[in-house]
Amino acid sequence: MVQESLSPGASIAGVALAHGINANMLHNWRWQYRRGDFGALSSMPTFVPVHVAPDSALSTIKPNLPARRIDGQADARSSEIELVFNAACVVIRGAADPATLRCVIDALRP
Repeated sequence: MVQESLSPGASIAGVALAHGINANMLHNWRWQYRRGDFGALSSMPTFVPVHVAPDSALSTIKPNLPARRIDGQADARSSEIELVFNAACVVIRGAADPATLRCVIDALRP
């Protein structure tokens, strides 16, 4: 989404709306991306192994804890992103490559 929002003519609000997220969240991700918080981008998006929890485990998920803050910003190494689409819940810990996140989101979308 960050790379999409950086395309010529793209608007942060339009991209955020198209993906069902708050424009402020995308704005913050763009700022973090430009600062280098997500690490180096790979030239080709890749998938990583995924552990699928049984439905019975979903009731044991603990509430999200706030990320640790360093100088007012979350430490990318301790950050956590939770994506929920329909019955699927994906938790990504640590620095995430935006291109890989895009692939995960596209794969989860109905």
